[in-house]
Amino acid sequence: MNVAWTVVAPVFGTVALGYALARLGVLSRDVGAGLTRFMFYLAIPAMLFRGLAGATLPATPPWAYLASFYLPSFAVFGLATWMAERRLGWARAEAGLAGMTACYANIVLLGLPLAHAAFGAAGELPLFLLVATQSTLLFPLATWALEIRGAGARPRRVLGAFGRLALNPVLLALAAGFVANRLAFVPTAPLARMLDTLAAAGPGCALVALGVGLAQYRLGGGWREVALLVLLKNLLCPLLVWGLGRALGLEPTWLTVAVLMAAMPTGINAYIFASQYQRRQDCVAKSIVASTLCAALISSVLLARSLN
Repeated sequence: MNVAWTVVAPVFGTVALGYALARLGVLSRDVGAGLTRFMFYLAIPAMLFRGLAGATLPATPPWAYLASFYLPSFAVFGLATWMAERRLGWARAEAGLAGMTACYANIVLLGLPLAHAAFGAAGELPLFLLVATQSTLLFPLATWALEIRGAGARPRRVLGAFGRLALNPVLLALAAGFVANRLAFVPTAPLARMLDTLAAAGPGCALVALGVGLAQYRLGGGWREVALLVLLKNLLCPLLVWGLGRALGLEPTWLTVAVLMAAMPTGINAYIFASQYQRRQDCVAKSIVASTLCAALISSVLLARSLN
């Protein structure tokens, strides 16, 4: 519990700081919206580009490991999207947010420190593979669900959605980072420092923006939706990863890393998507808080078992 809590406490503290300042009137709703736009258009693209451009990609991808993590993630995304529409009454244009909330894990803020403390160098490669691929695979899926599928398949709306998809700053950053990696492009020192500055501002701004966003909503209602999403994220997703990983014969450390990352709470990026599209921000924000609380307990159990 100590390992998990030393990572979770600063994250909660930053969110609580943003929440308190918003409640006190120091930070307004407009400040939170501005921070969200900064994240979506500058900080996240800079973070993704730098990470992907400088990554050492393996010559032969470990397909069994990636399948063990992402096939359950895709399955949970689809299940959450379907349940949001059919059981919760969400509009088709916003159901993709349920999928994102139920499968996108907070690997960077919580997963990295936890895995490093538990496994050291032995966990670096399996952990890095997920850090490098999660946004690359799940951001386009979420964007498709919100922009393309949410357009209702009407030709003009779909055409416009494809245009917005092509100009999405997150996807553009991923594409540019992959090209830079393949070409072995090394940014000049000033450009590298600028990208690093923007990327470093990302986590703190995202957490403060989440706190400001939480201050705008009443936390007493809507917990039926939150409970469903947290159940999918913190319990079903890691359980599926564990079952598939065992079936595919993953090495124990790789399997534990995959399950631990799947058990991480909903990532801040789900809230950024919700804020960007102005849909279900309250549900996504509450899901992040609730899933982080659950993850603190679940990850403590997983780490205790793996370290014994």
